[in-house]
Amino acid sequence: MNYSIKVNKLEKENWSTKAFVSVVFEESFKLTDITIRETKNGETFVAMPGYKTSKKDEQGNPVYKNYFYPTTAEFRKELYDNIIKAYESNAKELNITSGKDKVSVSVAMYPCNFNEKIESIGKIYIDKCFVIDGVRVIEGEKGSFVAMPTKTTEGKDGKTEYSEVCYPVTKEFREQLYGEIMKKSNEVKAQKNDIGGLAQERDFGDERLPFR
Repeated sequence: MNYSIKVNKLEKENWSTKAFVSVVFEESFKLTDITIRETKNGETFVAMPGYKTSKKDEQGNPVYKNYFYPTTAEFRKELYDNIIKAYESNAKELNITSGKDKVSVSVAMYPCNFNEKIESIGKIYIDKCFVIDGVRVIEGEKGSFVAMPTKTTEGKDGKTEYSEVCYPVTKEFREQLYGEIMKKSNEVKAQKNDIGGLAQERDFGDERLPFR
């Protein structure tokens, strides 16, 4: 898979977060809000952006999930090593070339079991080694639309602001990807209607993941 890495270092020396990172796959799909952090021992590591779910672990602590993440140990090591390499070399941009011409993308969508406005929820798989979780098809006043994973922040006026943590960066790839997501979502709706609302559901555990 071909991809580029951009690192934005922070000037606050006393912060554990040392830099924000963005990654673009095949000049088509962008990931943001990846961070490089430092432990108390001075070791750096890569952290994917995440959110707090409504679930709790055995000790009663909230369970956190990542918006996206590598799915194989090989690609995880490759990607994280290259991110740290870009950070340590002070490179403005690091381009990684695998020799492949196109990125392989597949989509899996499922019924939503926690919000009636969400028609389906699912995952995007990139080259079978990276996944984007919590992609949604939402029922709107002007029809259904695709929503990428979104984080919320408080604006200067105190109002909640929404921003996507990953998204297509070209019109062509956006049309291709969103078309496939809507196709899979319509299949989910048809399946649900055919069997009286008993279509397979997946527990994503992300009831608190915001959307516009």
